[in-house]
Amino acid sequence: MLSAFYNYLRSIHPLSPQIFADLDNYLEIVELPKNEMLLRNGEVCNYTYIMLQGLARIYYIQDAEEISCMFVENGDFFIGTDSYYSRKPGDLNIQILQASTIVRIHHNTLQRLYEKHPQLNYVGRVLTENYFQKSEERLSLIRMHTAEERYLLLLQRYPNIIAQIPLKFIASYISVAVETLSRIRSKISK
Repeated sequence: MLSAFYNYLRSIHPLSPQIFADLDNYLEIVELPKNEMLLRNGEVCNYTYIMLQGLARIYYIQDAEEISCMFVENGDFFIGTDSYYSRKPGDLNIQILQASTIVRIHHNTLQRLYEKHPQLNYVGRVLTENYFQKSEERLSLIRMHTAEERYLLLLQRYPNIIAQIPLKFIASYISVAVETLSRIRSKISK
């Protein structure tokens, strides 16, 4: 089950067989049901996650509204950034949107592996850069585009999963009301 993930790591940087042996010892494969919460507001994110198969969202709560800030699909690395790096309780929530299989590794274990294997540290940096780029995507989407453009760009970014995400989560991601999103979708489908 980890072979595709390991191939992805190899595509970033060559890794020694010892690194994969160590990862085999510490990576946990976890099956999660729909609506499972991996992280809740006020908790410390203790794991780095990789979505092997499934769908999740990362969100925060503002004025009693859930604001989706990222969707996680197959192959994505994800964490609750505000908590993971500070090692303090954070504001982010991670919700599984459909039955999913994830791989996780504890923060402390990963730090020890980074010290032991500098090659793995390089891969971790590249994954982190990709994650932050994806995170910035939403901010630039909201700052620089109309509501209709935001929706069209979201369709381009997530073509394989957009139909599986509830409208209210999509609306919050592109920062519009559900009613506005419905009008945009009607206009586009004509």
